[in-house]
Amino acid sequence: MKKDNRMIKLNPSFQRELFTRVIRKYKDSFKASEVLKFPASSIRAYKNLYFKSIPRRIIQDLIKHRIMNSSELDKNILSYFNKKDQIRSSLNKGRELRKNHFKKLKEKIPSLREIISSNKIDVLKWFKSYQHLLNTPFRKLNVQYEKDYFILTYKNFAKKEFREFSVKIPNSFSLDEDFIYFFGLWCGDRSGGKRFGVCNKNNEILNFTEKFLKQQYQNIEKILTISKGVKEPKLNYDKKFVINHDKKGWVLSIHSNNGILSSFFYYLQSQLDFFLLDIQKKEIFFAGLFDAEGNVSLYNKSFRWACKNNSLIKIYSKHLKDMGLFERYDGNCLISYNLSDFYEQIFPYLKHKDKLNKTLFLCTGKGNLPVEHLKILTHLKKEPKKTAQEIAKALKKNKIYSELRLLTDFGFISSNGYPHRFEIALKGIKSLGD
Repeated sequence: MKKDNRMIKLNPSFQRELFTRVIRKYKDSFKASEVLKFPASSIRAYKNLYFKSIPRRIIQDLIKHRIMNSSELDKNILSYFNKKDQIRSSLNKGRELRKNHFKKLKEKIPSLREIISSNKIDVLKWFKSYQHLLNTPFRKLNVQYEKDYFILTYKNFAKKEFREFSVKIPNSFSLDEDFIYFFGLWCGDRSGGKRFGVCNKNNEILNFTEKFLKQQYQNIEKILTISKGVKEPKLNYDKKFVINHDKKGWVLSIHSNNGILSSFFYYLQSQLDFFLLDIQKKEIFFAGLFDAEGNVSLYNKSFRWACKNNSLIKIYSKHLKDMGLFERYDGNCLISYNLSDFYEQIFPYLKHKDKLNKTLFLCTGKGNLPVEHLKILTHLKKEPKKTAQEIAKALKKNKIYSELRLLTDFGFISSNGYPHRFEIALKGIKSLGD
């Protein structure tokens, strides 16, 4: 049977009189409770007007037991309402008050312009305004100030109990190459939730991240997430999660459990346009972002930054264009065909070994040849003067035009006649180690 959630608000003087009758009729509230089947404490609360409204079913019971009649009810009803609707309305009002309260507190947080000075970002100045968002009745903060950092200790409800947490936060960040690169890396491959760090699988990136976090007084945690059936990599970690996923692979999150620093970096990202305008070397930021989300396309000689966030696309494209490194957005990536400017501005700050090598090869023809290009050279050494179609068939590939074009451009192979017949050049032979 569906519960009746309707409530009735009575004239206060009549409500007091009504429940005085109840107690008088049954001698006391306890005996009345036995008959009417609701708590004696509620009867007294209705009488003393602690409760301002009464369930409809109780009113009906009082009429049924001849404590009042329908005409009295009609004369003294002030309003009807649905209990669930009233609760929902009260909660919404509370949420709106809370939202407005936090909005006012957020407005007091200084802008990035106000906390950057002498090539440093003043984290402590930001925190002194931000802490008011944290200091709630269920979370009390304690801050201990040291020379170069401060220690924040607080209790929070987690896993069915209150637990104490303690995190270290640097007083400031120097706007040096490491910080700018890490921020770009974080914007692309940050760890999830309140974990402050990076998710990646490249050794150079992981080693840099660990070193950077330790320099900022962070306690490191490493979590390996790996698909079921995938061979586990040889690396150290603190926790492992095995998942069932169509996309097979693994990734290591290297981070500290520091939600305050995560919030600070989200604050930085919210003012990214000003950050990129203010710093001296924004190419370092885009190098970090490229190491996280970038791709070297040997197929069409381009560099691509993957991004799906509309606001970030707008900011990235604006600044990349200023650097001569933005041609178009294809729905997934910001694309640049400017090899010389990428090599001059971005390449010097890359750390990802594979991306470094592919960039070096694409821009100069140097470095270690990609595996697919080495296979072509090996085949042409054994079977010279073959057409593109014959080479593709032998290597069981649909097409290899882009690979042949690169190898030709950099003098690893040559071609004659039409259709072109390719053969390995001396440079190609040397690259095979012969």
